[in-house]
Amino acid sequence: MTRVRETYTRSAKKSTTHASLELQVPQKTVWNILRKRLLMFPYRLQLLQNLPENDKTPRHSFCMDMQQQNEGVFGDESTFHISGTMNKYNLRIWGTENPTAVVERVRDSPKVNVFYAVSRKMVYPCNLQGVLFKPCKFLGHAIKTLLSVKL
Repeated sequence: MTRVRETYTRSAKKSTTHASLELQVPQKTVWNILRKRLLMFPYRLQLLQNLPENDKTPRHSFCMDMQQQNEGVFGDESTFHISGTMNKYNLRIWGTENPTAVVERVRDSPKVNVFYAVSRKMVYPCNLQGVLFKPCKFLGHAIKTLLSVKL
């Protein structure tokens, strides 16, 4: 129990799987110690973005324009940060109380956005760094090539 407490005191973001590998005990044992003995919970971080005043009018205009269009478009977007920063949507922090800390991040770090969409009329092409490509399909082996694009 002491080793698990020390591990999570050093790094509250550590997963139970990584802790079990580090401590050489089963993952279920780490989970039980955290929940039943140390009374800790895996708190999910809520990612928030500060919206400057000058962003509100363009966002409102976009929403109004989209409401007027009656066509459904299904798409997906993925962002690959050049620095290697990962999205933290599934990050959990273990603790006895809900964390209220604010972590500031640089909002406009260099990154590559990949977007692909489908509607009843057409397949929308990918737009990468302002260069329009033909309709394409991204595969895992193509990601390295995409990230090597100079900004």
